[in-house]
Amino acid sequence: MKPSIQLPNELIAEYSTRDPFQIAFLMDVAVKFINTKRQKGLCAIFDGYPFIFINQNLSEQMQRMTCAHELGHVLLHKDILTGNVPLLEYELFDIRNSTEYEANVFAANLLIDETELNEQIAEGGDVVSIASALDINVNLLLIKLIEMRRSGKELNVPFTPERGFLGRIDDRADSIG
Repeated sequence: MKPSIQLPNELIAEYSTRDPFQIAFLMDVAVKFINTKRQKGLCAIFDGYPFIFINQNLSEQMQRMTCAHELGHVLLHKDILTGNVPLLEYELFDIRNSTEYEANVFAANLLIDETELNEQIAEGGDVVSIASALDINVNLLLIKLIEMRRSGKELNVPFTPERGFLGRIDDRADSIG
């Protein structure tokens, strides 16, 4: 199992929560809010201490997703973060970059409970209604569904996104790109 899939499950089991803010706190990862116009978030390691910075102007849902995504970077990509060079997120969820995609898969697996998702699928919901019921952005839901399909679950994913569609999402739960 890939780290971006396995690690979130280990964190959920260890900390008894899916809340990325709570997990970051418990792991001594500092989360700070910044006032910026375009940047959704960034992460960096300064003097050995991991930091996540999140745009305070985003919705709570997008802040939660950004925190989960950046936490994925902190845990999966420490090698990139060394040297005090932050990873900047101007266009969150850019699936053209493998590092970004891994952070997206991490966030999807951390935030989306597969049992709840399977219940929503069984009830016949479409991706927008399921995303709304789970209080998650539809783009992150699509990543979760694609990864579930790749792992062998028979799912009818409504469409496979263009490689760059997630880089264009805005701060709405139903934004598809």
